[in-house]
Formats: sequence, C-alpha cells, structure tokens
Amino acid sequence: MPELWPLGHIARAMTTQPTWKQSEVFPIIARLIGEEHQQHGRFVVAHEIAARLLQDGEARAIVEAARPQDWSLEPRASNMVAWFSQRFTVGESEWQRAFERTRVDDQWAYKPITPV
Repeated sequence: MPELWPLGHIARAMTTQPTWKQSEVFPIIARLIGEEHQQHGRFVVAHEIAARLLQDGEARAIVEAARPQDWSLEPRASNMVAWFSQRFTVGESEWQRAFERTRVDDQWAYKPITPV
C-alpha cells in the first residue's frame, strides 16, 4: 500500500520552488554518463548515474541543497536522474542527440552516441 501524505504536505510540495535547475544538473549527468561509458563500455543505468551524482563534488553539493530536505540524498539524486529521463520521454531533451537510451533491468540506461 502506498504511503499516504497529509494534504498539507502535498500542498507545500506543489507550491515550493525547486532548489535545483535542470540546466545545472543535466550537463553533470551527461558528463558522468560519458565517464562511466568510457570506463566500462556499456549502457549506464539510472541508479548508477544517481550514485555517481553523490560521488561528484559539484553534483553532491546540488543534491545536498535540493528539496525536499526530509528525503535522504539517494532519493534526491534519483529524482534528478528521473527528470533527465522524463525530458527524453517527452522529446524535450537537448541531450537526445548525444545519447542512446534503452531499458536495462527495468531502468532507463544511457550511452553516448559515437560518430560513425
């Protein structure tokens, strides 16, 4: 059964401005995907990207400052990766020409598109 949140909590979450910007986080995600792919030569799954966000100094600072503050760092990082994926899904990502996307173990995964 899903966790039920009090309506006041939901209303506050919906009216609170985000504390991180896609334009700041998405280039970091793109860089980390490229680094992971270069090291391992395979698609990089979402949970690996989120973990790398927490290992990267610049990204970790953004994750630590992000709301909701009552979430631990891992869900905050995963949320950022989920937004990166969402922009692909709706066809509004500037990264669509840079990365190939597929499903691996029921998660979105990415690798750089290499020039032929």
